[in-house]
Amino acid sequence: MPRQSRTPPEALDALRERLRATQEAAQRLADEAAAGAGRVPPAGWDVPGRADDANAELEALVRMLAMLRDVVPPELRAQLAELVRQLLIFVRAVLDWWIERTEPGPRGDDRPVEDIPIT
Repeated sequence: MPRQSRTPPEALDALRERLRATQEAAQRLADEAAAGAGRVPPAGWDVPGRADDANAELEALVRMLAMLRDVVPPELRAQLAELVRQLLIFVRAVLDWWIERTEPGPRGDDRPVEDIPIT
């Protein structure tokens, strides 16, 4: 019968700390997004980075989560599932906010358009 490898308690404690820090960071981002609704960020609406980079990071995250699923204790797995749920709720809130900003307002399409030079 093959022996299962056990994760050292220090590694689990470090993972718990990272999970807590990630939850706090997600909450700060959600609070900042709510506070900054309607304001244009200092760099405008430019997207820093490419979609390919984001896809590669997401794929790496999914691979890491699949690997951790087998070595993480059930209570920590439940915490991770809750974090993912909160992250998805945050992403939905950001998408809802973005869609609301992009939909035409009561003024319709009569708003003046200004060309912004790209340097």
